[in-house]
Amino acid sequence: MWAFEAALLALLWKTSASLSPDRASATGQRLLKILGLRLSHKTRIFKHNLTLAFPDKTDAELNALIREIWGNLGAVLAEYPHLKDICGREAEQRIETVVKGNIQALSQSGKGAIFVSAHLANWEVCPAAGARLGLPLKVVYTPLQNPWLDRMLLRQRQALDYEPISKDGSMPQIIRQLAAGGSVGMIIDQRFDNGEPVPFFGLDKFTTLIPARLALRFNCELVPIRAERLQGARFRVTFYEPIRPDNEAASERDQLFQMMAKVNALFETWIREHPQQWLCSKRRWPKTANPLLSSNLKAIS
Repeated sequence: MWAFEAALLALLWKTSASLSPDRASATGQRLLKILGLRLSHKTRIFKHNLTLAFPDKTDAELNALIREIWGNLGAVLAEYPHLKDICGREAEQRIETVVKGNIQALSQSGKGAIFVSAHLANWEVCPAAGARLGLPLKVVYTPLQNPWLDRMLLRQRQALDYEPISKDGSMPQIIRQLAAGGSVGMIIDQRFDNGEPVPFFGLDKFTTLIPARLALRFNCELVPIRAERLQGARFRVTFYEPIRPDNEAASERDQLFQMMAKVNALFETWIREHPQQWLCSKRRWPKTANPLLSSNLKAIS
């Protein structure tokens, strides 16, 4: 099954490579809108998460939203063969960069930063925007269960302007990077079973405290980055003001929770604005997060 999945992705990439970035993106989007709904396990996870995040949406609205999420994932997958151009020679035309904080001061400070983001739009474009602002970084990624797909994606990432480091055993590399004044990027909207319960859409989600802990330990900024899909293979990447604790006199544990609660609140705002761009293919909350959930999880029509 793993080899079959890899073969399908290789076929999509071969087709996508023969098209322009925008046509490849549109083709992948159309394809996954049709085929994605047939992957019942992932579709049910989408619906589980969306039902909890958007309890006021009707079943028909949730189904339509899931179809759009599959479409965005199809676009992301089809864009991989073009990422080197999207993030490189065509970056001026394809990646709009918005800065809400003083990035210039950050790049001149001699200290690194912790950049955090969510699985929105095409999250792979975020490091390219950072590099254009003089903020090269290493990016932590979670290896896929399918080793074939994992190797394929890693090869694509290695062609980009950042160094990917596997989440498995990554902490020594992260510490060395920050100690040397470098920066680190993390995607942290998933559920972390070893994390702490922090509010997200009004429900406690097990959230990693590591980004905030590293920021406090190395006295560096914790900066949220948002990716938005504008049209086709064109994006906006926004760098937000650094996240700081509400009370720097509070205990370290309280400061960590204050910082990560702000991060989760930002992520929630972004997702509410463009829920169709949120890849929530893994459970964000436990199955028992809502006692009424079972009555809402109907089959996709």
